[in-house]
Amino acid sequence: MTQWTPPDRSGITFEVGAQLEARDRQKTWYTATIEKIDYDKEQVLIHYKQWSRRHDEWFQWNSPYLRPLERVSLRRQGLNPTLLSPLTYCSTSVQTGV
Repeated sequence: MTQWTPPDRSGITFEVGAQLEARDRQKTWYTATIEKIDYDKEQVLIHYKQWSRRHDEWFQWNSPYLRPLERVSLRRQGLNPTLLSPLTYCSTSVQTGV
């Protein structure tokens, strides 16, 4: 039996307990956690936070309905995560009187 490796998806860690966002059947995005990983079927079992476990769903690793959790906080700040790059961030210097 071959064990497959989850894909390298920026911002998503494929391990039990990892947090991410998942889109449900009603096309709404929710904060979720990975509950199980099926390496043979290349799927993860997702639990939507603050919802009953009966709503848990299996997703393929490469599903477009899974995305990194940090996008939520960036959207709340009014930032577009697809436009941000490491060069976007700058620090401000504090000048002191001499």
